Order: sequence, then structure tokens, then C-alpha cells
Amino acid sequence: MPKIVNHEKMRSEIARKAIALLAKKGFQATTIQDIANAAGVGKGTIYHYFRTKEEILLVVSNELFYEMERSFGAALLRIDDPLDKMAALIEEAMHVNEDVENIFIVYTELWLINVHSHKYQDFVGVIKKMHHDLTALVSNMIDAGKNRGRWDRDTDSQALACYLVSSFDGVIAHYMIDKEKIDIKKVTKEFIRFLLQRGAPRK
Repeated sequence: MPKIVNHEKMRSEIARKAIALLAKKGFQATTIQDIANAAGVGKGTIYHYFRTKEEILLVVSNELFYEMERSFGAALLRIDDPLDKMAALIEEAMHVNEDVENIFIVYTELWLINVHSHKYQDFVGVIKKMHHDLTALVSNMIDAGKNRGRWDRDTDSQALACYLVSSFDGVIAHYMIDKEKIDIKKVTKEFIRFLLQRGAPRK
């Protein structure tokens, strides 16, 4: 009896192993043969599922960002208070696992290459869209907080949201540079505590 292969599962597994390799070796330096070796399959199998390295990256990006959006939605679904929503969002955004680290490294490499050659503008566009969507979500939370007196009415929601979302990337980057010194859970906890204090109702 021929072995039944779950093609979606296989495709996802190959993609995740590929991203780990791309992060370790570098996007430009990694070949399809390298990816096949890392996945433990033949080169032809890789081409059966993917045409290029770029397609592999898009598949993992879509999976990872979908998982993040689903986690955000689940965390925010039963919360009403805008500040509590913000705290839950920050906790989810600062949940850094191996997949997040790998995708962060690969996109950083592509962004730096794009600065000089504009070679990977499509992938930079993916990053921009994610930031725009997340910034819009945070901005809406701040607007809701302003309506309830949690922030000053003259607070620029878009500017503050941009700052908060940008800080996520900064914390993750510093954590990956110096994991021994940075306790990301403690940093997240203190950031949330500071934010909740700043947004407390004025007496």
C-alpha cells in the first residue's frame, strides 16, 4: 500500500526548516539543495512544493502572521477595557519563539539588501503591511481609551500607536542581540505596568 502523504503538512514542515536554515546561513547564501538537505528530502521534492526560496518565505510569513493575528484575536475577544486590551496585545506581540526569531532575522537581511538594491521590495511591503495593520489596531484602542478618559483628548493616537508598535521590534532586536542580559518577560511586564499607569484616569 502506498504511503499516504499529508501534502499541506509536508509543505509547512519543509518551509519551517527552510526558514531556520535561511536565518542561520543567510538568504542569499542558501541554495535549494541546502534546503533539501536540511529537510531530509530530495531537491525534486522541494520543487514539487515550491518554485523558489522567495515562495518558501512567503508561505512561512503568511502562516506565522496568520497565527499571530489569531492569537491577537483570541486575546482581545473577551476584553472590554482599552488598556487591558493594549496589555493583552503587548503580551502577545512580545511572545518570541524560534519561528519569530528566524523570520525576524531573514526579513532584517532582506530589508538591508533592499536599502541598496531595491531587490526585495515585495517582502519589505509585507513588513510594511503588518506594521500598518498593527498600528491601526493600536490606534483604535487608544481612541477608545481617549473616549473613556484613559488618555488625554489631544493625544495623537496614530503617532503614539506608531511609537508603541515600533518599540516591539526594538525590544525583540535587543533581546536577540543579548539574550543573557535581557529578560523579555520582565521587560514586557514593566512596559505594560508603565503604560497602564500613564493611561490611568486623571484624579
